[in-house]
Amino acid sequence: MKSLKELSLRIKNIKSVQKTTKIMQMVSAAKLLQSQKKLSNSKLYISKLHKIISLLASSIEQESLTKILSVGSDDSYLIFIIASDRGLCGNFNSSVVKFSQEHINKFITSGKKVDIVFLGKKAFDTGKSRFSPQSILKVENSKGITLQHVSNFIDSVDLSEYNKIKVFYNKFYNTFTQKPILETIKPWSEDSSLIDNSLVDSATDCQYEYEPDNIEFILKSLLENYVKVALYSALLESATSENSARMVTMESANRNTKEMLNKLALLYNRSRQAAITTDLIEVIGGAESL
Repeated sequence: MKSLKELSLRIKNIKSVQKTTKIMQMVSAAKLLQSQKKLSNSKLYISKLHKIISLLASSIEQESLTKILSVGSDDSYLIFIIASDRGLCGNFNSSVVKFSQEHINKFITSGKKVDIVFLGKKAFDTGKSRFSPQSILKVENSKGITLQHVSNFIDSVDLSEYNKIKVFYNKFYNTFTQKPILETIKPWSEDSSLIDNSLVDSATDCQYEYEPDNIEFILKSLLENYVKVALYSALLESATSENSARMVTMESANRNTKEMLNKLALLYNRSRQAAITTDLIEVIGGAESL
């Protein structure tokens, strides 16, 4: 049985850890509310943008649309893997990297050229041993990235080299549910996990006039903008999922520390009682011998 001093020191250490996890839980909860607001605004924007593109696509000839959306030979992929720059968020980072590895291996096996961009230091730390160094194009932080940062990064890459652009990220469903998902942002598709059709009012969103009166030119411009907005929306989804996962993880850690403290307190009291009983027996035994 551990000594009273050892038990007392361990209880003190666990209480210190409990304070830290409690603070991290509160900070994550506050950040979750902020990221949810940003995500809500982003979802509204990209849903409306997606609707406008859909309306434009339906108003031009199929041959022209096929030409605009064409991806050529479909042999070159640019892939973004989005996760966190920090840990202490459960399996948040490992789940999206493992999920992406399964798909990327299939792409490579089928003869596709794959370039990978990691957005999140932990994503890179977890995934660098899973992928060929030649496939890793760049590593960037995921924290604090704005739409302007995303726009500058996309402009620095020659997207014409890639037939498809795919994004792996953790989609936020609710506080307790975040799941890794694959989204294709080039070529544009009518189906997208990033949009919410309930946010788009078809009765009011159909009244548009375009200048210049060149729908194909406008559609191409909007599709270029869509890639940037979609990548930024995926980053916001990931940030919201990260804050939620960290809050839940810290809450679980708090619960575990409470259970450990209760067990140690019980053990400490039993040890203390046993020590007192032993002392009494020795005193009584010594008195009787006299």
